[in-house]
Amino acid sequence: MLFCNFYNLDNTMDNKVRRMLCAVFAGMMLVLCLAAAPAGLVRAADASMLPMYRRAVDLPQGDLSRLAQVIRRAQDGEEITIGFLGGSITEGRGAANIQDCYVSQVYKWWYDTFPQAKINVINAGLGGTSSYLGVHRVDEEILSHDPDLVFVEFAVNDTLDGACTNSYENLIRKILLSDSHPALVLLFATNETGDSAEEAEAELGRYYELPMISYGKAVLPEVEAGSFAWYEIAEDIVHPNNRGHAIFAGLITMYLEEICSRLDRIRIDEARLQSYELPEPITPQVYQDARIESAATITPSAEIGYGVYDFNYHFMDNWYALEEGSYISFEVEARGIGILYQRTEEGTFGQYDIYIDGVCVRTLDGNFVRSDGTETEAEALYASPDGERAEHVITIVKNPASVNVDFVIIGLLLS
Repeated sequence: MLFCNFYNLDNTMDNKVRRMLCAVFAGMMLVLCLAAAPAGLVRAADASMLPMYRRAVDLPQGDLSRLAQVIRRAQDGEEITIGFLGGSITEGRGAANIQDCYVSQVYKWWYDTFPQAKINVINAGLGGTSSYLGVHRVDEEILSHDPDLVFVEFAVNDTLDGACTNSYENLIRKILLSDSHPALVLLFATNETGDSAEEAEAELGRYYELPMISYGKAVLPEVEAGSFAWYEIAEDIVHPNNRGHAIFAGLITMYLEEICSRLDRIRIDEARLQSYELPEPITPQVYQDARIESAATITPSAEIGYGVYDFNYHFMDNWYALEEGSYISFEVEARGIGILYQRTEEGTFGQYDIYIDGVCVRTLDGNFVRSDGTETEAEALYASPDGERAEHVITIVKNPASVNVDFVIIGLLLS
């Protein structure tokens, strides 16, 4: 999420208040940056974009009631809040500046197209993370702001196994059933080889009748045809550069312009503008109450050698093991348990064992290589075999073979 760390704030200040202040400050900075953005940066209606656009939206577009209603409200000058939830591409990786990333360019389209409306944007992109972490953080980072429209982008980071299909469907349902009844648009990014979870995620999009836009379907045929090379639109095998972000934004804004052009002809299902009965879930609905518990929200049942710091750049109130023999334990009631922890490329962190109810379920390494991981790592540790909540004890201790002591627990992932 776009926010900054306020290190000089009173340590006793409520965590939610700090996050709100950070989000407000980030929003102000985004508006200032966008004011300097080149005019017409995101209006990508030139002829070269049209073939890419047609492929990008060559998917069932579902029910447009909520999206059309948001656009009508913007035309009427109402306040509109738009949330973006995703990985590093959504966060802006590869763009030279904040105003060059696709989220900022889409925001600028709304800002320019509806000058009579107040447009708010929340960028909850976080590098290297999947919908498993997304479903745990969407409440606080997106839904707590009562969004009118949410874009979700996890196709590159989600794996092709059932676990991410499960978390992705839970995320879809969580957003659609939230109190502000937001419109939801699914975005599918890609890497150079086309490996992504788009097919599985698009199947869920069809099932829930959601609008979908595929960056992969747009650009990969152009690369294959020689229209441009992958590295002309990307800084590496995954992340778009400025040109790639402009294409991604252009696909989204062309879609929005198309909706605007036929707004009067779109049939509105009034029932879908409020809470409505979703189709039966395909996967177990175990993450509807998923959340992150940090040092600000849960107290350890036992703890030795840990301090609380704002170590991670995105999440506050982390537990930091600093002493030999550091030990921490929690008593929780949950059906699903995971952990969010910090890793470093410097090789200075230790390895820690995670016990649930006395059984070692995982050894976590606080170190990683950039080409094979990320610094903010989420891992699922336990799922109830019967889907029921029960009391559990989580204990985290240094592995006996670990040379280093340092280890950072960002939070517990509970559902």
